[in-house]
Amino acid sequence: MHDKILEVVSISGTWHLGKLQVGLSRARRLAQGQSIKIQLLAALPVQIDGEPWFQQPCTLLVSHHGQAFMLKRAAEEPLGHAAAIITDVLENAETNHVINASQKRALLQEMALRLS
Repeated sequence: MHDKILEVVSISGTWHLGKLQVGLSRARRLAQGQSIKIQLLAALPVQIDGEPWFQQPCTLLVSHHGQAFMLKRAAEEPLGHAAAIITDVLENAETNHVINASQKRALLQEMALRLS
């Protein structure tokens, strides 16, 4: 995760995606590298870093650009539920200008470290 190497994978449809979500399948590995160039010759649904959209034909250049701390679901449901509530509270605090984005990021980072 910290090697700044990107993984390009594909899935074959919604059934495959469902199997991935419950751990019954794996995505097909297409490429790996520090900078990836993908040429789409037809319109396709794509997802990069968790963000999906329908992309028209083009050339996509993907590279590593910094790193963000991410929260993961805790193994125990009460901790996972608590993390979700705290995340909502922090997002609300940022929206209402009680804290800024930097403070929210620091709090989420500390929470992720303590819950892992």
